[in-house]
Amino acid sequence: MNTIYIDMDGVVADFDTPARAILKPTWEEQRHADETGRWPDTKWRTILNQQDFFRILPKMPQADELMALARRFETELGWRLRMLTAIPKKNDFPEAFQDKIDWMQEHYPGVRVHFGPYSQDKQHHCRPGDILVDDRASNIEEWQQAGGRTVRVHRDNYQQALDELLNLFLDLQSQRA
Repeated sequence: MNTIYIDMDGVVADFDTPARAILKPTWEEQRHADETGRWPDTKWRTILNQQDFFRILPKMPQADELMALARRFETELGWRLRMLTAIPKKNDFPEAFQDKIDWMQEHYPGVRVHFGPYSQDKQHHCRPGDILVDDRASNIEEWQQAGGRTVRVHRDNYQQALDELLNLFLDLQSQRA
């Protein structure tokens, strides 16, 4: 049985908007975060001081649409639906595990949360044909190298990811017919 994995931060949970509000980054710091998917350590320390940061993130504007489509893989194709998220790279935010589980229970109850545990470990969850929906280029590349299919979410063009995922669903559905 195949699995569709959905990343949380930057895909269904809006990490960047509250992070920018807290961090007030310079243009250069924002560019670094956009390119690498990581904030400079000097800025990251500020987020660490925010209680329940991952639990109180807002949803991405089209997250419900994405999750409804992901559920179709489960209900119509018989796939498993899982969230695949990561903890901060230095495990310096011990509440992240519980915050992310609580966030999912509030917004999408019943969907299991799996942890990489780190971002660079996500590809270890991949079985040939599994799908990963993620916003980080390195995760996408590593997943593909492990034999999986991917949809990359771009913050400035979320609709493109929805269209790609729908096309993937329709292709898989037609293969079953």
